[in-house]
Amino acid sequence: MSITATIGSSYSVGGIAFTSTVTRSAAGQIGQVISLPAGAAGAVSAAGVDGLADGHGFEASGVINVHWDDPADGTRKCRRGLTVDVANANDIEFDETPAGEGDALPAEDTPVVVSGQTTLDVDFDGDKARVMAVKSGGEAVVDFRDEAASLAAVNLVAGEAWSWVADQGVSNPLTGDPVDSIVLSNASTTATTVNIGVLYDSDT
Repeated sequence: MSITATIGSSYSVGGIAFTSTVTRSAAGQIGQVISLPAGAAGAVSAAGVDGLADGHGFEASGVINVHWDDPADGTRKCRRGLTVDVANANDIEFDETPAGEGDALPAEDTPVVVSGQTTLDVDFDGDKARVMAVKSGGEAVVDFRDEAASLAAVNLVAGEAWSWVADQGVSNPLTGDPVDSIVLSNASTTATTVNIGVLYDSDT
């Protein structure tokens, strides 16, 4: 059975307005709406993150992501997959090196948001992806992963969709790899919802 995915866009650029519709067809699809709990505000410390509110919910052996805005240029950064060693009432400790992936943690006292990971189990060949589209109501990170490592991590801006479509001259970020999970985390202190849609060739 063939399934059709559609991405419609509306533009107002250079004083003109126009629209675009892109369609692709394949036999496999993934569609999920995922609720992410709010992250917790804190600041980088010598041992991890302190200044967390009482009842932050993080526990020893839990896996977290740390999000922040780069003070140099305002871009959002994320250190992913850190394991908590010690959880106290208002702080957590972890060994940052060599654990984790993504951006190196910023300087001490930098404001950050700490969040747990939400994992969506999937199983498709990245080479066979035809359309990928993700949107979050708030700032979030979506990480496409194989069994051992990140394949493509996307920082989502609140309300702005990220997408990739085959045959548009843009390299597939998942080429050559099986996708075993999609790991999400909230980059803000407000709960949010993430929409994920993937169209892929499941019969080739």
